[in-house]
Amino acid sequence: MRVLLVTGPPGSGKTTVLMAIGDLLEAGPRPYALVDLDWLAWVRPDPARATVREVLTWNLASALASFRDAGIREVVASRFLPDPGHLEAVEAALPPGATLTVVRLEVPAAVIARRLARRDAPDDRDGHLAMARDAVPVPGAVDVDGDAPPAEVASRILAAAGW
Repeated sequence: MRVLLVTGPPGSGKTTVLMAIGDLLEAGPRPYALVDLDWLAWVRPDPARATVREVLTWNLASALASFRDAGIREVVASRFLPDPGHLEAVEAALPPGATLTVVRLEVPAAVIARRLARRDAPDDRDGHLAMARDAVPVPGAVDVDGDAPPAEVASRILAAAGW
């Protein structure tokens, strides 16, 4: 199984590009899956029982097993990685033999600010801008220019990942 993780700060276009990658993969013959990892980790667990990262690992491992059982060998996921622990949560979910390629969208701060102004309520926007400003580097990630039309960015990502 090949897993491609698209990451970047809030407002970088991860979800939009994920959907554009899906459009490109749909045109081909191979089975695939798209997963916005935010939906697998949008939880507030009992702190005595689990962390958000643990829930992400459990949910992603379950989804990947289901995809494998359905004959899917190519999975594209998206998620903002606020710290290295979130990448470790994704890595821990991978089945034996799976490969992970991480691609980080590089988008100018002014473009991110414009996108967040259109998308977010003021309270959310301020928090997302702070996260974008404070984003930490992702070890081993391939950087891709995300300041282009989504279909073009999707093509660049697939090429950078060797898909």
